[in-house]
Amino acid sequence: MTKEDKLFKELLSHGEAELPYSDIEDDVMMNIERLELEKKAIQEGYRRGVAFSWFFFIVGIVSGIVLISLFPQMEFQVSSKYTDTILLVFQVGFILFVLTHFEKLMSMTRKNIVKF
Repeated sequence: MTKEDKLFKELLSHGEAELPYSDIEDDVMMNIERLELEKKAIQEGYRRGVAFSWFFFIVGIVSGIVLISLFPQMEFQVSSKYTDTILLVFQVGFILFVLTHFEKLMSMTRKNIVKF
């Protein structure tokens, strides 16, 4: 054994890391498993939230369509010349609401499909 080999062996022996306690590997693995379970629970909650969002979005669309179709038949204390304007404003607002929320739901659904 040469002098360089002895020096190398001595350097390697000083480089060994001592673990603070013997079951640290088990604790690290348990923490990793716990984090993976938490991540799965978060993803499942996200999926459930997106599904509820789609459900209530469709309920909102149906409700809006029903209101828009019933609006001309309702009697208001507003003159008839303003009724058409009010109906038009309501329809435009409804369409803008539907389009913006539809785009947001589509992006949330794509994010869900792609995964985190």
